[in-house]
Parts: sequence; C-alpha cells; structure tokens
Amino acid sequence: MGRIPARLAAAALCAGVLVGVAGSVHAAPLTDRARAERAVAYLASRQKASGAIVAFSPIGSTADAVSSFAAAGVGRTRMNRALGFLRGRVQAGRVDSIGLQAKVVLAVSAAGANPRDFGGVNLVRALRDTLAGGHFGASAVFDDATAVLALESAGVTPGTNVAAWLLKAQCPDGGWAYDLPYTPGDDAHCFDGSGTDFFTSDSNATSLVVQALARMSSTDWLASPFAFFDTVRDGVNGGWAYSTAFIATDANSTGLVLQAYVAAGLRIPAGGLQALRKLQYARCGAFAFTSSGATKGDPDVGATIGAVPGLLRTPFPVSGAVAPRLPKIADC
Repeated sequence: MGRIPARLAAAALCAGVLVGVAGSVHAAPLTDRARAERAVAYLASRQKASGAIVAFSPIGSTADAVSSFAAAGVGRTRMNRALGFLRGRVQAGRVDSIGLQAKVVLAVSAAGANPRDFGGVNLVRALRDTLAGGHFGASAVFDDATAVLALESAGVTPGTNVAAWLLKAQCPDGGWAYDLPYTPGDDAHCFDGSGTDFFTSDSNATSLVVQALARMSSTDWLASPFAFFDTVRDGVNGGWAYSTAFIATDANSTGLVLQAYVAAGLRIPAGGLQALRKLQYARCGAFAFTSSGATKGDPDVGATIGAVPGLLRTPFPVSGAVAPRLPKIADC
C-alpha cells in the first residue's frame, strides 16, 4: 500500500476525532435493563468471601440481593454464592424468625431452587406452621406481608383470612405501619403515643402489603394506599419517601412504590422512574440512598439492592432465568 500524504492523514485523523466526539455526545442512554445489570455487578463487587452481600443485615440483605440478581437476569455465579451463604445460615439455625424465613423463601424461589428442602429445612412448612387466625405468629405487619409473598412464590395460595387480617391492619390514612396493625386508639398513621409503638404508616410496608393483596383479594381497597403514596411523594425530586415525617426521595422507598404500582396494574406516575434513575452512579452501577439537591449520597449496597426490582418494574415474587455473565463496571 502506498504512503498517505501528510495533509490527507491529518484530515482523516481530525474527522475521526470528530466522529468519536459526536459518538460520545450522542451515545444512546442506558436502558433500565442495562442499569439493573450494572447495579448487580456492583453488588457482586461488594460480595464477601462467605457469599454474603451485607447492607442492613447479613441474612436479610443477602436474600434481597438474590431477588435482585434474579430480576436483573445476570450474575448466576455470584447469586449461587449468595444462596450458599443463606443455606449455611439455615443449616446453622440462624434463619429463625418469620421475617428472615420469608425473605429466604423469596430468594430461594427467585433463584429456581426448592424452599421446601433448603439447608435441610422445609421453610415453606415453617412459615405455614406459624399461621393462625390469618396472621403469622407475632410478626410485624411488614414481615406478615413478606410471608404472604414468600408463600405465593412457593405456589401456596394463602387463605382469605390472611387477606382479611392485612386489610384490617390498614391505617386510616391508607397506609400500613411496619410493626403493629391498626387498633382503636391509634391516630390516622397507626401511632398511639404509648411509648411501645415506635412506627407510623410507611411506604415500604404499604408497598409489600399491596403486592401481597394484589394477588389474593378483590381490588375495592386499592384507592386508599395509592392516596397514601401521594402523601409521601417528594414534589421536588419526583420519588417517594419512607414516611410523612420527612419527605425526601430515597431509592428503597421509590423502588418499592414503583413495584406496588405495577403489581396493582396502575400507571406509574410521571417522573417516578426518572427520580430513581437519578440516584444511580451509572459508571459503577451503584445507587445512592438519597440526594441533597444535585449531590447524590455515597454508593450504597442496600439502596442498590432495593432499587433493582423497582427500576425493572418487577413486583415480588421475582423469578426468571439468570445468565452467568456480568457487565464490566468502573470502581465507585
């Protein structure tokens, strides 16, 4: 091949630079699927040697992370390591509460494994054995709703008395509180000021109850929880807060509320998904829990776990094939 004149070579180089710049300026935005894949790649980068992915608790957050891997559809090898950690905790007798059992059942079902024989324990039977009068033992409302979703993930349809108990537990404001069901004497937010009642109605418990009830009861109750969600929506940033006590978009609450809208078959409010996307560090996949103005908080494992199902508009229980690959991400 002959030598290219220097002037032509310079012109070609300049054109190439311009094409490269234009390509970067006009690069297609990340799809939510790509965002979710990067998010679970970040979770994989934070996984312990034991297989745990630790945020608010080793067992609970690892179980939730398995559901996020399943929702994203990538990272099977890392997901299986997390399952190995959970199996060891079950074998050691550490998965000993209704809430933890429910989360692990959801995770095992999401991964396509058998929750009726996991770590030598039938976790489905363990949950069902606590059920009396439509309520799971002495569990909190949050755990009760999670247990319903867990049984549904294992193919068990809870009785109508379970739905009746959850509906009776609803607060007058339309939401549900994390801990105690509504009782006479509570205010509109399920708070009685007795010194033993520490929680008011919140978006997280309300979302899980909506997702549980959406599969097992009529829909005449649906208007009130979504009216409650309106009261905890951040009018500035577009996402949802935990409770009315402090209105600021956070990733976990926003993700859960998005799941509730999809579970109920309702249109997601404009700006809701955008608010969640803005909390992600796209290069490394992590989500911040919240932001202050234009400044995001630090990359957060728990926020990243919670954001994925909502970002993908995937209610609980989650299921699906999971490929072994994970995208390459930058360090946070």
